[in-house]
Amino acid sequence: MEVEDTGRTIPRRSLLRGAARGASAIITASAFGPTMSHLERRAAAQEATQVRLTGAPSSPEESRLLEQVLQDFEAKFLDITVLWEPVTQQYAEKLQTDLAAGTAADVFYVDSLLSPDLAARGVLLPLDEPMAGAGVRAEDFYAGLIEAFQWQDKTYGLPKDWSSLAMVYDPQAFDGAGIVAPPTTWDELRSVAQALFDATGQAPIILPPDFARFIVFLYQAGGAVIGNDGSVAIDSPETRQALDFYYGLYKDGLAATPADVGAQWPGDAFAKDLGVIVFEGNWMFPFLAASAPDKRFLIAELPAGPAGKVTMGFTVSYSINAKATVPESAWELVNYLTGPEGMARWTDLGLAMPSRPALAEAWIATYPEREPYLAGGAYARPWQLGPGGQAFFQDANAILEAVFAGQTESQDAVTQFAEKAVADIKIT
Repeated sequence: MEVEDTGRTIPRRSLLRGAARGASAIITASAFGPTMSHLERRAAAQEATQVRLTGAPSSPEESRLLEQVLQDFEAKFLDITVLWEPVTQQYAEKLQTDLAAGTAADVFYVDSLLSPDLAARGVLLPLDEPMAGAGVRAEDFYAGLIEAFQWQDKTYGLPKDWSSLAMVYDPQAFDGAGIVAPPTTWDELRSVAQALFDATGQAPIILPPDFARFIVFLYQAGGAVIGNDGSVAIDSPETRQALDFYYGLYKDGLAATPADVGAQWPGDAFAKDLGVIVFEGNWMFPFLAASAPDKRFLIAELPAGPAGKVTMGFTVSYSINAKATVPESAWELVNYLTGPEGMARWTDLGLAMPSRPALAEAWIATYPEREPYLAGGAYARPWQLGPGGQAFFQDANAILEAVFAGQTESQDAVTQFAEKAVADIKIT
């Protein structure tokens, strides 16, 4: 989805300079303490350590909401200011270029798929020591999220929020086909899809040739890309079973790709009534509110496969530059943003889910209709494939596209998956 390019950085310090001149709209005298004088407040603002923060907001609204949370942080940590530098295009490329040039920010977003590549390059600061000092445990986060930022027994980021995948469906279409409940297994999914097809004559599922969607079915079949022993394990009967089911929905006319129906992505097709079922994340709520505000939809957990329930944990970390000039202040920022207070403040705004299970109950009380997404925290798998995982993801997508185009048979695709995994993923 397109996002607005603001074309500028947002100097967070400008707010505190206003406070130093006597303005109290952002930081009040009580925030500095009841006995701090005006001159002492001004000195604190002028002597504050600046932490540069960069990331890729999904929209201008996300950037504005983050600014609100950063204001809260600065009011709490008077000796630290934050310079927020949003990047709205080609963020991963810019981040890696800046890291190589030595100009990267102190704290930055890291996508879980990219995390092991950066950790292996030594450009991320291990967080285990400051975590221990602050009493922060890996167990404070959903396992399928924190594990995405762990490599060689060290932690290189803390998940700022997340989304799982769930089944988004049109209840009116279900009613029209006489379907009384959403499917809970693969067999039920195929039966429901057939009933919808029989009622409408159109493929009801929008299914992209995208490994980030297919991998859920791979895991649900009991398969894996990398096995428990650290070796490539994708050349397996489970992978073939998953691919036969996933592609079989398409081959049998029960699913269509977004391109087939003239849509940009599955959510776009759903919003335009070009499909009845999509497997997408919590981001569907703000998207549909903006794109199809009158459309009715419901959410259910993904149907379970032969090996049980699985969903993906799509997340981004706050990580610290290994060459940060202010690592202690950078940690204070990361710890606040991913801590109970900062995370509750951020996720209460409704854009994403809390990555701390302890915040789940309060979040669901505010957003009860999104419970199927959060339920996936108990069985989510990390969206991370080790160093080289991004290269494999791109190669795997090309293989899936060839399968959907009828150019590659399923067994040949499984063999190609394995060959690319061996070539791309740096197993250590």
